[in-house]
Amino acid sequence: MRVKWSRTIVAVSCLATLISCSSPSTSNSAPSSSPAASQSSAATQPESPAAVIDPCSKFSAADAQAIMGAPMKLVPGHGAIVCMYNEASPKPGMDTARVSLTLSVHKSPEEENRAWNNTKVIRRLKPGEKNITQLSGIGDEAWFDGHIEKGKVDMGGVLARKGSSDFMLESATLGYRASAEQIKAIAKRIADELK
Repeated sequence: MRVKWSRTIVAVSCLATLISCSSPSTSNSAPSSSPAASQSSAATQPESPAAVIDPCSKFSAADAQAIMGAPMKLVPGHGAIVCMYNEASPKPGMDTARVSLTLSVHKSPEEENRAWNNTKVIRRLKPGEKNITQLSGIGDEAWFDGHIEKGKVDMGGVLARKGSSDFMLESATLGYRASAEQIKAIAKRIADELK
């Protein structure tokens, strides 16, 4: 199970890197040592992804609690495009419940298509893959990645795209504690709110 969590972290990191590297940049043909030229050059360099939409404005502690069935608290410091919640009072001997929304908004349909196609390749989102199910009624395209047992999922969630945005709403908890139906319902609401 930790391998799946690691794969999720690697996938999110790769996606963020791909997004930041795919932004066009300009460079000056002649180097200059003047401060104004240095500031201008720095302003044209690609930056790490910035939140066009605050993901926590789409995903609340109440949403996280509905998914996990336990009070959740915001865990800041995971980047501008990630909203993560941890269990407020974890039980001794159990893995702390974690659930997060990663929301990327792209500047153009072409950029979104490129980012989404990269996500699909990295996460192997296609029919026939183990624990991958295509979903209907959520955004323009959506997939569930994870094993569901008795309506619960441990590591996994919904990956979806809508317009110029894509997002991942995922549980990262060992043990089948997250409600698969709540993940899907909240993912549908988020997709419906996006343009």
